[in-house]
Amino acid sequence: MQQPNAFKVLRILHTALLIGMVIFNIVGIVLVQQNIVPASGEDFERIFQVVCILVSGTGLIAGFNLFKKKMIVARNSTGPGEQRMDLYRTACILWWAMIEGPGLLATIGYILTHNYAFFALGVFHLSCLFVFSPRKANIIVLLNLTPQEVARLEGGAAQK
Repeated sequence: MQQPNAFKVLRILHTALLIGMVIFNIVGIVLVQQNIVPASGEDFERIFQVVCILVSGTGLIAGFNLFKKKMIVARNSTGPGEQRMDLYRTACILWWAMIEGPGLLATIGYILTHNYAFFALGVFHLSCLFVFSPRKANIIVLLNLTPQEVARLEGGAAQK
């Protein structure tokens, strides 16, 4: 039985997260422009700004550090390419969640307050997620994959 292309699967997952975030931002714009959700008070807005900035900064810093640590573990693993790819996929999903979560929170802040600063923060996180898209060539180098391992990860014949 042929395995799915691990590189494409990771790319599809990333694209789905990206599209979900774009759709949520568009929904936020529509809700604010149509004034479906009334703006909250100024006190709430200030508190939520601080919360969003703290969550954003913490999420990005902690997420990147966790990603780096998990990526190094994947790179230094002596296991087969499939195992290293699984470790890398886990690191990516964690990193992307740490980017996307604060971005969604910022968009919620925009919906609740109608303050474009929240929307800008959400777009910043969307941009970060876009920048950290998986690229096959980078993955091959990062994980020290051999041509045989790449062929197996692409769904080629299982070789041992």
